[in-house]
Amino acid sequence: GQTLSATLKKERVLPIGRVLDLFDGVLKGLSGGHEKGNIHRDIKPSNILITPDGRPKIVDFGIAKKVDKETGSTKTTELAGTAYFIAPEQALGKDIDTRADLYSIGASMYYVLTGRFPYNGKNTIDIIQKHINEPVPNPAKLRPDLPGWLSMAIQKLMSKNPDERFQTAKETYLYFNKMRAEDQLRINNAHGRATVDLGVESGLKIADEENYTTEHVRQQRASDAYRALSARHVRQHTLSSTQMPNLDDLSTAVPAVIAQDEAPSDKAAQPVQARPLPLPKPAKKSSFSSLQTTLWLKTCLSLLVLLPLFLAFAGFVGYVFFTLGKICSVYVTENAGFIQNLLAPLSSGKMAEGQMLYTALALVTLAAVFASSAIKAYARTTVILLALAGAAYIAGLFTPEVKFFDASHISQYLFSPEYYLCYLILAAAWAISMCWRLNRSTAEGIFGAALVVLACTLAYCAASLTIRPDMAAASTKILFAGAILCALISIYHLTAKSEQSVLAPTLCLLLSLGGFWLYDVSGLAGRMQTTVHTLVDIIPMADAQQKQLGDELSKEYDKISRRGLFNSFARDKEINYMDSEQKYEVLSKGISTHAGALIAQEDYPLYISLLETYYLRGNSKTFLRIWDYAVGYPLSNFNRNAQNNNAYYFLVMILFIAAGITCTGSILFKEDL
Repeated sequence: GQTLSATLKKERVLPIGRVLDLFDGVLKGLSGGHEKGNIHRDIKPSNILITPDGRPKIVDFGIAKKVDKETGSTKTTELAGTAYFIAPEQALGKDIDTRADLYSIGASMYYVLTGRFPYNGKNTIDIIQKHINEPVPNPAKLRPDLPGWLSMAIQKLMSKNPDERFQTAKETYLYFNKMRAEDQLRINNAHGRATVDLGVESGLKIADEENYTTEHVRQQRASDAYRALSARHVRQHTLSSTQMPNLDDLSTAVPAVIAQDEAPSDKAAQPVQARPLPLPKPAKKSSFSSLQTTLWLKTCLSLLVLLPLFLAFAGFVGYVFFTLGKICSVYVTENAGFIQNLLAPLSSGKMAEGQMLYTALALVTLAAVFASSAIKAYARTTVILLALAGAAYIAGLFTPEVKFFDASHISQYLFSPEYYLCYLILAAAWAISMCWRLNRSTAEGIFGAALVVLACTLAYCAASLTIRPDMAAASTKILFAGAILCALISIYHLTAKSEQSVLAPTLCLLLSLGGFWLYDVSGLAGRMQTTVHTLVDIIPMADAQQKQLGDELSKEYDKISRRGLFNSFARDKEINYMDSEQKYEVLSKGISTHAGALIAQEDYPLYISLLETYYLRGNSKTFLRIWDYAVGYPLSNFNRNAQNNNAYYFLVMILFIAAGITCTGSILFKEDL
C-alpha cells in the first residue's frame, strides 16, 4: 500500500467516516502495542500504511521504547519523533508514557482531517515551541462539517497536560465508536417499524415502535441533546490549549438537562440551556530557552561525533576500492574497449597478487555501507557512498600511477570539457535521486526537471568528439529524437507528481542519457565500420587451401574458431590458420601498402584487431566490437587524459564532499514527514 500522508496528498480531502475508520484500526493496533509495554514515539501519517484493501498498519518502530514496569513511563536522552506531531513532554525530554502517542494521534487526526499541521513554523525549534506553549487549535474552524464531539475529542487528545487526555488508546477508540453510533442514530417510521441507519447500504431492523420504552426515548433525547450541546459549544467557544473541554463532564451534563422530562413525548425537544463546561486548570509554560539550548547542544555534539566518523568511513571506502582497482589494473589493455577492460578482472580466470584479500575487504566494506543506513544520520548517504566506491575503483583501475587523494592540476581543468563526464555523473545521480523521491512538491519537481535537462546536456557534450554524427542517416535521426522524447517523458513525470511515477522517470532518464551518448559516438562507429569494410575490400586475402594444411594446424584452428559456431566462415581465409605474430605482420603490411594514407600509424593495432575479428568471427561480431570501442572511446580518452589532469580524483573528491554535505543535512534536519 501507500502511506496515509501520500493518500491525503493524492485525494486532497478524505471523508470523515473514512478517517475515523482508519484511526479506529490505528488506535486498536496502538492499544496492542501499549499493552505489550511499547511506546512508538513517532506516530504520524507517513508512518501509517494503508493496504490495498483499506486496512491501516503502523510502521517504523525505529525509535520505539519499552515502558518501565515500575514507573509506567520511559525517558530518553535524545529528542525523538517528528516536530509536527510530537507531544510537549516528549519535546522537553521528560518522562513519557503511552499518552505521548495519544497526543500524536490527535495531531495526526488534525492534519488528516484539515490538511494542515496543528502548528507550523520557520524551523523545528519554532514548531516545538508552539507545541509547548501555543493554544490547541480548533479543527472545526478549518473544516466546518466536523462533528462537535470529534473536534473536542481531538483537542482533548492534544491537551498539554497528559492527565487531561484520554488515558489509553482503548478508551479513545471505544469513545469514538460510542459517539459515532450515537451520531449515526436516526429513527424513521417505515411500515410500522423503526430503522437505525448506521451508514451501511441496508438498514438494521430493531423493535417495533410500539414496543419502545421510556428508556429508549430518553436515550435518543440524550443523544440529540448532546449533539445540540456540542454544536453550541463549537460555535460559541474558542478553545485554547489551557482551556480544554472535559468530554466526560460534557457527557454527564446531558442526562441532567433532559432529566426533567421522564415520559416520552411527540413534542420537539426544548432548547437546551447548557451550563458552562468545566475546564481544566492552565498548564504551566515551560522554559523554551533551555529547550533551545539543549537541542543545539545535542545537534552540535552529533556533528562533532557523527560527521568525523562518517568522513573517515567514506575515506576508507574510497581507499579500499582504489587499491582494489590498482591491483586489477594489470588486466587493462590499451586496444580493448572500456567495458571489456572493466570486466577483464572477472573474465581473466586468474588472480593478481593481493586481489583476493582486497576483494573480500571490498565486500565487507559494501556490507558496512548498507548497514550504516540504519543510522539516521547516514540513512541518505548510501547511494553516494556506492558511487564513491565505484569511482575510486575505476580511478585505480585506469590511472594506477596517480596517487590517491592527489589534488594537483585540478584547478586548471575545472571548467574544461575534460571534466564534463564528472559533472555528468553527479547531475545524473542527483536527477535519479529526485526521480525516486515520493510525494514530490512542485519545487522539487521543477528542480528535478532542471537536473534532467542538465544531465542530458552534459551527456551530449561529454563525448567531445571531432567526428560528428551523420544526420542524413535515418537511424541517427531516430536515435536523437528518441533521446529527446525520453527526456521529455521523464520531465513530465517529475513535474506531474504522480504517486506511481518512481520507475518511469528513472527509466526514461537513463534511456535519454544512453540515447544522447550513442548519438554522440554514432559518427565514430559509422566511420570505423566503413573503414573496416574498405580494408576488407582493398587488402587481398588468400582463401584457405585446406588440403595443404597440416593436421596440427587444423586441430589448432578448430580450437580457435570454436567449431560449430564459426567453422564454415573461418575456413574461407588462410589468415585464420596463422599464429598471432603472422596475422599482425600480414595485416600490418596490407594496411601500409593499400591504405597507408587512410589510417594513422597509431591506429594500426586497433584495425588489425578488428580485421582479425572480421575474418574469424564474421561481420556481426565485428559490428559489436566497433560499437563497444566507440561507446567506450570517450571514456578511454578520459582515462588517458586522467593521467595528467587527475579527473578521477576530482570525481572522487566531489562525491566525498557531497557525502559529507548530505550527512550534515541529515543531522541538522532530522524531520521526515
